[in-house]
Amino acid sequence: MSAIHKPTLRTLSVLELLSKSDQNYTLSEISRRLGMATSTLYPILQSLRDERYLGYDKKTQSYTLGMRMFEVGSRVQNSSAFQEINNIMSGVVGICDETCIFGKLDNGDVLYLSKVESNQPVRMFCSVGKRLPAYSTALGKALLKGYSVERLKKLYPNGLKPLTVNTITDFKKLHEQLNENDIFLYEREESNKDICCVAVPIHLEGSVVAACSVATPVFRFNSEKRAKIENALKEALVKYEKMIHYMFLD
Repeated sequence: MSAIHKPTLRTLSVLELLSKSDQNYTLSEISRRLGMATSTLYPILQSLRDERYLGYDKKTQSYTLGMRMFEVGSRVQNSSAFQEINNIMSGVVGICDETCIFGKLDNGDVLYLSKVESNQPVRMFCSVGKRLPAYSTALGKALLKGYSVERLKKLYPNGLKPLTVNTITDFKKLHEQLNENDIFLYEREESNKDICCVAVPIHLEGSVVAACSVATPVFRFNSEKRAKIENALKEALVKYEKMIHYMFLD
């Protein structure tokens, strides 16, 4: 393992902090949250601001992610691997006419990496880059497939906090759900009211590295819709696992 380059890690920690929040932070707030001296932090912020990786609000003297971050992210989204992933997702949407989402696990959260929306007038809204606690979504549960109760508790040392009244907050019940089915994971109004989801884990060399889900309003989730979604995800899973090694997911 190569030696840790602390200046690089400091820069990355700033970008990580700002990427995980919808609000802007001042120099002192970033300093406090990262435990970094303002004298060390200020030149990092100035360099990132000068290169447009950070934006700066003069009125509030606060920082946010800048346009260069958007440009970099857009290039990733336009890569050949993501184009292939989106093609597979478009096939799923074509079969079941519901929104399809692709994501991976990141520190206990499911991170939405890509989405293809349906043409339905009423559909789930989600945005690329969004995070939710993995235990509260079908997509996240697919990513947690195979976790023991002990491993789940280590991942969520502060417990399972509810997002809705239907969110599972008991580790044993969560573990039971993760092992109920060999392929599919489900969620019903656990992260969003009136929305239910079906997901499948995507494996690489025996480990879950990503997941794909379909989200639909509860009122459309009948037995016929469920069958269409599950068949679409089964077909997609075969395609994903043939190409997933081309994509850097760790």
